[in-house]
Amino acid sequence: MARDVQRPDIIDVTTAQPGDPELFHPEDRDPPRARPGAYWTGLVVLAVGLAVTIATLATRVTSIVQTILLAIPLALIGIGLERVGRGTGRGSLRSVGVLLLVVAVVGPLVLSLSSPDPAVTTEPSAPVPPGAARAELRASMGGGQLRVGSGASGLYAAELSGPGRSSAQVTTAADLAVLDLRSPSQRGVLARNRGNDWRVQLNTSLAWQLDVSAGAVTADLDLRDLALRRVNVQSGVSRLAVRLGDPAAEVPVDLQLSTGLVDLYLPATATVEVRVDGLSQDNFGDAGLRRDGGVWKAEGSGTGRYLIRVRTSGARLRLHRG
Repeated sequence: MARDVQRPDIIDVTTAQPGDPELFHPEDRDPPRARPGAYWTGLVVLAVGLAVTIATLATRVTSIVQTILLAIPLALIGIGLERVGRGTGRGSLRSVGVLLLVVAVVGPLVLSLSSPDPAVTTEPSAPVPPGAARAELRASMGGGQLRVGSGASGLYAAELSGPGRSSAQVTTAADLAVLDLRSPSQRGVLARNRGNDWRVQLNTSLAWQLDVSAGAVTADLDLRDLALRRVNVQSGVSRLAVRLGDPAAEVPVDLQLSTGLVDLYLPATATVEVRVDGLSQDNFGDAGLRRDGGVWKAEGSGTGRYLIRVRTSGARLRLHRG
């Protein structure tokens, strides 16, 4: 005799009630309704945000190198938006991505093909102020070339060439003379400041401090004949050559650059300590320095020493002694 078997997966619809959970199936849900208004609002907000970001970056870019570095992430964002738009079937999102990609490619081309502003050259100089025993050079420039050396008969003698007229001002406080050199503000893709070419000679009878602030720059600082007290350089993507003589005191040398190449020239008789913060490649061991903790050291025969600190996100450092 056959036995009735109760199967749990079979529901008697004649006795089931509307509220019974057995009657609920996920596929019976109504599909979510499309909300085109929310999509277009989000797309407009995204487009406005990208436009403001690009406009802000365009007012800050002053060199072809900076333009390329900024164009790379913009191009990646454009490619990502285009791919997302294609995957979701949204042609408008794809259009935004393609437009952003075009801007990232055209920006560096426009900057490289456009003509720079005509150069303006000035040759300022000044005598040594009465009673001055110390001096400080404060140089603020955009991208270009900078050469600092010695041999001025007065306090300084300079040749400042660039797209605009650079300013030079000397102020005094007690026995300190401050030389302030500034390039005009040049911002934007077309109003860039990539043509600066500065040559500055300083007097050797004063004790000097140097404070240099620059963008993407190629700098040659020949400080061998100067009585240095401090050197501070802040720059972007740069190539720096710093030439130092025998120190008569403890001289801090602070070099800060985003990335690039740094050449340090020191006499073999100079005592030096070098500390590097950031990623770098160097030849300090081959140049005769020994590592003590996080500091590279070399003992010399003089009474003074250089305390060199290099801060960078990625640079190649070369030390030349002799």
